[in-house]
Amino acid sequence: MTKSLFHDWRKMSPRARPRGWQLGFAAFSVVAILVLFPGENTLLPTIRTMGVIGYAVAAALSLGCAVGLPKPGARRLAIGFHLAFVPLQFLFAFPNPVPNFGIALSVAIVVGLQPRFPRLSLRVRKIWLILHIGFSVGWLGLSLGMLTLALVGLLADTHAVRHGAYEIFHVFDLVIVIPSVVLTIVTGLVLSLGTPWGLVKHRWVLTKFLISLSIPAAAAVESRWVSELVARTEDPAATAGSLGVALVVTVGCFAISLWTATILSVSKPWGRTRWGRDDSDPSLPVIVTHRRRVAEDTVELTLASVGAHRLPPWTPGAHVDLIMPSGLIRQYSLCGDPADTHEYRLAVLREDSGRGGSVEAHALTRGAEVRIRRPRNNFPIAEAPAYLFVAGGIGITPFLPMLPRLTVAGVPWRLVYRGRSLARMAYAGPLAATYPDQVSLYPADTCPRPDLTALMRTLPDRSAVYCCGPTRLIEAVTEAMPIGCPQGTLHVERFASTARAGENHAFEAELRRSGRTVSVPADGTLLAAIHEVDPAVPASCVDGVCGSCLTPVLAGVPDHRDDVLQPHERDRTDVIYPCVSRARGGKIVLDV
Repeated sequence: MTKSLFHDWRKMSPRARPRGWQLGFAAFSVVAILVLFPGENTLLPTIRTMGVIGYAVAAALSLGCAVGLPKPGARRLAIGFHLAFVPLQFLFAFPNPVPNFGIALSVAIVVGLQPRFPRLSLRVRKIWLILHIGFSVGWLGLSLGMLTLALVGLLADTHAVRHGAYEIFHVFDLVIVIPSVVLTIVTGLVLSLGTPWGLVKHRWVLTKFLISLSIPAAAAVESRWVSELVARTEDPAATAGSLGVALVVTVGCFAISLWTATILSVSKPWGRTRWGRDDSDPSLPVIVTHRRRVAEDTVELTLASVGAHRLPPWTPGAHVDLIMPSGLIRQYSLCGDPADTHEYRLAVLREDSGRGGSVEAHALTRGAEVRIRRPRNNFPIAEAPAYLFVAGGIGITPFLPMLPRLTVAGVPWRLVYRGRSLARMAYAGPLAATYPDQVSLYPADTCPRPDLTALMRTLPDRSAVYCCGPTRLIEAVTEAMPIGCPQGTLHVERFASTARAGENHAFEAELRRSGRTVSVPADGTLLAAIHEVDPAVPASCVDGVCGSCLTPVLAGVPDHRDDVLQPHERDRTDVIYPCVSRARGGKIVLDV
């Protein structure tokens, strides 16, 4: 039954019928204009006028989006408009509850269109988190203050106290509470959409979002009650009566709901929703459309989707799992244009002494069909005033899409490219020709090693240093950082795992979503213990390099032994890569 309902929703969703939903919202906007149109002696005439103007704009934009869909520009406009219009409709609902239906429609349209939002950088995420916590704490305090005022108005023995309490409540409602509620909802939306938590992937996030939408609906009714109580208690003989009791109960429910949302933020219960489980990155069939030699022992493969559908979007620094015909899985950085969703490009260095993956990839010919997993980005471009890229051999590939992006943005950068010989340095010629003042080539057979410390000393404070290549090169860059660029941040991506020392002790892992607790022996891995309960948890390299087994941590302190997290991220307690990492204490709680 549930599956059938889910299937029916998929057929009728805004994703499947975008024009119909936009036309429906345009029709609703016309109704809202008629309802909100201010007349004589109407409540809150200024807000009503704002609502009429807002819904007139909404009707025009909805019609325009309906005409333009399914073009990407119209889709993005529809998503952006409805996200911005949700808090405005909350304001419009104060004089009349009809806009609450518009809030529900806008949310359904945004969720149904399945928008993809860029992930917030760590610094930006912290700023938004601070704002959200601050506004949320303010909202909690206001709710308790309003409950106190409602109780005072109901129980006061004197007219002055009773009337004064409701007047203060009314001022709070219009001047402080409305902006606080809007800002809390907006910051919460930004955090949920700009982080891996998502808006509908986890039950606790979805519950918080529903709570935040239900409060404005009730607040519109509560606001009219307060206005009526202010007018009623102007008469010294009048009492609050049943309306005062209803106000106390409603505001009390506000406070309870807000504290519930606070508890959910801390405990993060109930695991993932159906939408979260469906977002499991299945493998995709692709076909090799082009193969060319870009250096000695290095070939570039161009992959296109099988059929007319587009490939998933990606950002500079991302890589994919390439699933060979034999079943071998290897990770390769994407080195094409992120704006091109019709094909992926990746470069493969043949290593005859390796485990066989590169040899099989070199044997692929035009027309061969393979499978890939969706792109993952463990090596994104961080915010910085300047960049130094240090590449070793095939480690040049993740930097190829980064350099045009930074050039367009006008951010200064420099690339130091080291290889065995110029003939073995893929893309060396085009890079030097395109960026002659920013690219320095250091083939080992003709050039000495670059002075990394001297190069770093030319960087401004808070610069980002990126390194991808062999272990010896990464170690050299790591050793040079404290001397050459002590105020900067180092970002590395490795070809192979490193040995991370640490004492192995037994511990327990609670799999919150599965309702099970497993024991991890000292000589066993956390991933193996998880797979005994849930074999569907993804894993690829099992060496702590690819990042495919990323698992959210709900409680406990991880002992990070992976090569995915950057040096400045190794104190994180919200994620773990269970193929190699363990728990520092006796127990860790995972969202599995």
